[in-house]
Amino acid sequence: MVEKQLVKVNEVEGFQHAQDDYYYRPLIFGKDLFMYVAYVPPGGNMPADPKEAEMYELVLYMLTGSLEITLGDEEFEITPEMALHIPKGAQFGVKNSGRMTASFVLTFSPSPNIESREELCRRFAARGGVVKSPEEMEELKVRVASNK
Repeated sequence: MVEKQLVKVNEVEGFQHAQDDYYYRPLIFGKDLFMYVAYVPPGGNMPADPKEAEMYELVLYMLTGSLEITLGDEEFEITPEMALHIPKGAQFGVKNSGRMTASFVLTFSPSPNIESREELCRRFAARGGVVKSPEEMEELKVRVASNK
């Protein structure tokens, strides 16, 4: 029998990626892949990580907002309904210079060796990582930059 994973995004907590303003909601934990939906609020930035680049091949599908993408030494904008392949070894970063939270789905291959949401929660608790409740994530999802 196949064990199904069926996830309702707005019921999932959010995890801070690193020391950056980038949160993700883990969706699917597979043997050979991992998928999450990410949220980058206005002004948010996730710089390229050379270590992570060597570990994964990625596919990004843009949902809302727009992002400035760094892929290797190239920079460009990505907007909703665009998909991007990020080859293993390519350094990849995002920056949100827009006025609304940007969101996208990111799929990893291979999996980062996390078997469940519960295991991810334990790892974050052990290192003092920031975890937002589903309600806090819904607020982040609709954040708009204030007028200056």
